[in-house]
Amino acid sequence: MRHVSTSSSSQGAVAAHPPGASAIVLAAEREGRAARPTAGVLWMILAQALFAVMNVLSRLSSESAPWPEVAASRALVGAATALGVALVRHAPLSMERGDRRLTWARSLCGTGAMLCVFYTLGSPQIALGDAVTLGATSPIFVAILAPRMLGERSSRGLWIAILLAFAGVALIAAPRLAIAGDTALVATLGAVFSAFAMIWLRRIGASGTRASPESVALHFSLVASAAMIALSIPVWRTPDALGLALLIGTGLAGGLAQLAMTRAYALDNAARIGAIGYVGVALSHVLAAAWLGDVPSARQVLGAALVMAAGLWLASQALRDARRPARRSTR
Repeated sequence: MRHVSTSSSSQGAVAAHPPGASAIVLAAEREGRAARPTAGVLWMILAQALFAVMNVLSRLSSESAPWPEVAASRALVGAATALGVALVRHAPLSMERGDRRLTWARSLCGTGAMLCVFYTLGSPQIALGDAVTLGATSPIFVAILAPRMLGERSSRGLWIAILLAFAGVALIAAPRLAIAGDTALVATLGAVFSAFAMIWLRRIGASGTRASPESVALHFSLVASAAMIALSIPVWRTPDALGLALLIGTGLAGGLAQLAMTRAYALDNAARIGAIGYVGVALSHVLAAAWLGDVPSARQVLGAALVMAAGLWLASQALRDARRPARRSTR
């Protein structure tokens, strides 16, 4: 296994992509796979469409089932997906002691993020699109944390991106502070947890040890499944036929989205694919309006646009930095 660089371009790659695909990004970096940009973009668009469907199904499922139960269905399918990928690829699932410590940190932070995400997806106090948009601020927190925790330099546009993102958050959350301020805070806290999960993944990738991406992904999936099942037991509500179909649909949409996103990151540059990930925010708003009647106001649309602009700014900086070493090597 090759050592994974912790250069500024690596920081951008991690910052630009959703946490669920982080281990696969590290695998692609290690293996130096050839890029297929068009195929990668198409797979990522499919992944984001499926994630948007998962978000809507989660909101619908939460009308008849407690949110921990919905989260448990997603986590269990994620565990089955991770195990299936590991078996197909014959990936080693053991890890060294140093990796175990970092992997536990990643799994606990990832589980915290999942708790926050499904809590907000299941809360009727906040619009679905707003919950997804607030969660999409995680790359901003990665960019803030990376210099201190990883020793990686920040991109030039970091503070501009931060100002854009939090102006967007203010536009989304401010009108709802009296009603759902705590829910908006939980959504943002989920983004912070996701950022820490990505930071720990970068530490694993930079350690040069033998932990496979599949072992890291499976560990997270099992920890998340155990936590969600434990939380769902006290509030368990046996679903009817429709509720069961929605729960299964939530898990399947999320599991298939994870597979499609995994494929996307294996085919093209992480920063470019991560930028496409913001399609999911827009699709979630569109599907929420169509299926749930959550028509966003002009203020909400502007807030979502600012958050996405901040993320795309960071992704473009990462892509530019990633191209520089390639250009130097061709001289």
